[in-house]
Amino acid sequence: MRLSLAPCRLLFKEPFGTAHGLRDGTDSVFVRLEHEGVVGYGEATLPPYVKETPELVIRSLQEPGSLRSLEGLTGIGTALPEWFDRVGSTAGRTALSTAYYDLVFKHLNISASSYFKGSVRPKAMVTLGHGDPATYAARIARLPAGFGVLKIKLGTPQDKAIIQAVRTADDRPLLLDANQGWTRPEQALEAIALAGPGRVVGIEQPFHADDTANHLKLSQLTDIPVIADESIQDAADLERHGDAFGGVNIKLMKCGGLDRALALATRARALGKVVMLGSMSESSLGCAAMFSLAGHAELLDLDGPWLLRNDPFTGLSVREGSMAVEGPTGFGVSMASGVHLPWG
Repeated sequence: MRLSLAPCRLLFKEPFGTAHGLRDGTDSVFVRLEHEGVVGYGEATLPPYVKETPELVIRSLQEPGSLRSLEGLTGIGTALPEWFDRVGSTAGRTALSTAYYDLVFKHLNISASSYFKGSVRPKAMVTLGHGDPATYAARIARLPAGFGVLKIKLGTPQDKAIIQAVRTADDRPLLLDANQGWTRPEQALEAIALAGPGRVVGIEQPFHADDTANHLKLSQLTDIPVIADESIQDAADLERHGDAFGGVNIKLMKCGGLDRALALATRARALGKVVMLGSMSESSLGCAAMFSLAGHAELLDLDGPWLLRNDPFTGLSVREGSMAVEGPTGFGVSMASGVHLPWG
């Protein structure tokens, strides 16, 4: 089995703003696994606000013994072989295990979605980053069609003007994402009221990740699910902080791979939580991998590919408010025509 790595910077079509700041793209590392003529792909995408770097990911995957147990394919279960847990990078584990899943599913001639199954039909959302409220009507008009929910980034002094601009320009359900930018439940309640009756489907990470008290208080003051992002990144976080939230946004780069994401989604649903499958500006590859778990979630926050101008992969689409992939095996996406990543 042969492993290849390719660093790449994914570039946005226009600068993307959150409470963390404004940026023009995201550093990534793509993984390629080849076995008996079949190729599987994985991705580690690393925004500047996460602790891991492309250098750490590459170093963790180049350590001696990384492929010791990948000499052949012997079948697969929802839990990966134990040795994957020894990869010294969460994002690196995600990328390598994603490539492994993709490779195995292609060898088995099945799709990832058919393997992971699930019975829920989720709604897909598209995200509008921070900006001048006066530009929102034009920016909304440029958004790709087909997404059923509009997610708006908040957490700045312009929140009121932004919500009013969105109300005027768009009538879709809204998910309000403050990215830890608020400090009081009253700010969230005011934003809900400004959005209008029945309009808000969720409030994502309104307060600091460690502010369990205010998240719990807000959850007690509204029936709208308060959805954890930074506060819940793995199964242990869910058990510690789950009572304060009505939902969780699961991200591959934070939890470490599809096996862990599935376990987290299954546990969250057993606890009555809304499950949202999120991304960290991944390409069509990373988002298609997460989409394979769509049957276990109510919301899909996987619009990263539509924000990019140099997506190396193709095959992910939006259909009737949800999503779909083109290919019949693996994650259903493939390298885009003319793309040449620097595999090494």
